[in-house]
Amino acid sequence: MSRARQARNVSLRAVALGATALVVVVALATTIGWHYGRRLNASGSLGVAAPAAPAASAPAALPLSDSAPQPERARYEAEKLAVLNGWAWVDKRSGIARIPVARAMALMADARKEPAP
Repeated sequence: MSRARQARNVSLRAVALGATALVVVVALATTIGWHYGRRLNASGSLGVAAPAAPAASAPAALPLSDSAPQPERARYEAEKLAVLNGWAWVDKRSGIARIPVARAMALMADARKEPAP
Protein backbone atom coordinates (compact mmCIF):
# COMPACT_ATOMS: atom_id res chain seq x y z
CA MET A 1 0.00 0.00 0.00
CA SER A 2 1.14 3.47 -0.66
CA ARG A 3 1.46 6.16 1.99
CA ALA A 4 -1.41 8.10 0.52
CA ARG A 5 -3.70 5.08 0.79
CA GLN A 6 -2.69 4.39 4.42
CA ALA A 7 -3.37 7.97 5.43
CA ARG A 8 -6.88 7.80 4.03
CA ASN A 9 -7.76 4.69 6.09
CA VAL A 10 -7.36 6.55 9.40
CA SER A 11 -10.34 8.68 10.29
CA LEU A 12 -9.33 11.56 12.51
CA ARG A 13 -12.96 12.16 13.32
CA ALA A 14 -13.36 8.58 14.67
CA VAL A 15 -10.18 8.86 16.74
CA ALA A 16 -11.29 12.19 18.22
CA LEU A 17 -14.78 10.85 18.92
CA GLY A 18 -13.34 7.74 20.66
CA ALA A 19 -10.96 9.82 22.78
CA THR A 20 -13.79 12.18 23.76
CA ALA A 21 -16.01 9.24 24.75
CA LEU A 22 -13.20 7.78 26.85
CA VAL A 23 -12.65 11.11 28.65
CA VAL A 24 -16.40 11.44 29.33
CA VAL A 25 -16.63 7.89 30.75
CA VAL A 26 -13.60 8.42 33.02
CA ALA A 27 -14.96 11.78 34.24
CA LEU A 28 -18.40 10.26 34.90
CA ALA A 29 -16.93 7.30 36.83
CA THR A 30 -14.76 9.65 38.89
CA THR A 31 -17.72 11.89 39.73
CA ILE A 32 -19.92 8.96 40.74
CA GLY A 33 -17.13 7.53 42.88
CA TRP A 34 -16.56 10.86 44.59
CA HIS A 35 -20.27 11.30 45.39
CA TYR A 36 -20.55 7.70 46.62
CA GLY A 37 -17.49 8.15 48.83
CA ARG A 38 -18.96 11.29 50.41
CA ARG A 39 -22.14 9.41 51.38
CA LEU A 40 -20.30 6.61 53.16
CA ASN A 41 -20.24 6.84 56.92
CA ALA A 42 -17.60 5.62 59.35
CA SER A 43 -18.83 2.00 59.22
CA GLY A 44 -18.23 1.88 55.47
CA SER A 45 -21.84 1.35 54.45
CA LEU A 46 -24.41 3.66 52.94
CA GLY A 47 -27.15 5.01 55.16
CA VAL A 48 -26.36 2.81 58.17
CA ALA A 49 -25.04 4.51 61.26
CA ALA A 50 -21.77 3.30 62.73
CA PRO A 51 -22.24 1.12 65.81
CA ALA A 52 -21.87 2.98 69.07
CA ALA A 53 -18.98 2.20 71.36
CA PRO A 54 -19.89 -0.15 74.22
CA ALA A 55 -20.54 1.41 77.59
CA ALA A 56 -17.49 1.66 79.82
CA SER A 57 -19.32 0.11 82.78
CA ALA A 58 -20.29 -3.10 80.94
CA PRO A 59 -17.48 -5.68 81.07
CA ALA A 60 -16.66 -7.58 77.92
CA ALA A 61 -18.03 -11.12 77.94
CA LEU A 62 -14.99 -12.66 76.25
CA PRO A 63 -11.63 -11.20 75.30
CA LEU A 64 -11.07 -10.81 71.58
CA SER A 65 -7.64 -12.39 71.85
CA ASP A 66 -5.36 -13.68 74.55
CA SER A 67 -1.70 -12.84 74.64
CA ALA A 68 -0.90 -16.33 75.99
CA PRO A 69 -3.69 -18.88 75.35
CA GLN A 70 -1.52 -21.91 76.15
CA PRO A 71 -2.71 -22.41 79.78
CA GLU A 72 -6.35 -22.22 78.74
CA ARG A 73 -5.72 -24.61 75.84
CA ALA A 74 -3.93 -27.08 78.15
CA ARG A 75 -6.86 -26.94 80.61
CA TYR A 76 -9.33 -27.55 77.77
CA GLU A 77 -7.37 -30.53 76.42
CA ALA A 78 -7.00 -32.04 79.91
CA GLU A 79 -10.76 -31.75 80.44
CA LYS A 80 -11.52 -33.45 77.12
CA LEU A 81 -8.98 -36.22 77.76
CA ALA A 82 -10.56 -36.84 81.16
CA VAL A 83 -13.94 -37.28 79.47
CA LEU A 84 -12.49 -39.62 76.81
CA ASN A 85 -10.52 -41.75 79.26
CA GLY A 86 -12.79 -41.64 82.30
CA TRP A 87 -15.64 -43.65 83.69
CA ALA A 88 -18.91 -41.90 84.54
CA TRP A 89 -22.64 -42.41 84.60
CA VAL A 90 -24.55 -40.64 81.86
CA ASP A 91 -27.92 -41.89 83.16
CA LYS A 92 -27.62 -44.24 86.13
CA ARG A 93 -31.36 -45.02 86.15
CA SER A 94 -31.28 -46.25 82.57
CA GLY A 95 -27.91 -47.95 83.01
CA ILE A 96 -26.09 -45.73 80.51
CA ALA A 97 -22.44 -45.15 81.38
CA ARG A 98 -19.45 -43.51 79.74
CA ILE A 99 -16.38 -45.73 79.49
CA PRO A 100 -12.85 -45.01 78.24
CA VAL A 101 -12.45 -45.07 74.47
CA ALA A 102 -9.75 -47.74 74.57
CA ARG A 103 -12.01 -50.03 76.60
CA ALA A 104 -14.96 -49.42 74.25
CA MET A 105 -12.81 -50.28 71.22
CA ALA A 106 -11.62 -53.48 72.90
CA LEU A 107 -15.21 -54.49 73.69
CA MET A 108 -16.27 -53.83 70.10
CA ALA A 109 -13.33 -55.84 68.75
CA ASP A 110 -14.18 -58.75 71.07
CA ALA A 111 -17.83 -58.65 69.97
CA ARG A 112 -16.84 -58.94 66.30
CA LYS A 113 -14.52 -61.89 66.71
CA GLU A 114 -15.89 -65.06 65.30
CA PRO A 115 -15.95 -68.05 67.64
CA ALA A 116 -13.37 -70.75 66.92
CA PRO A 117 -14.81 -74.00 65.46
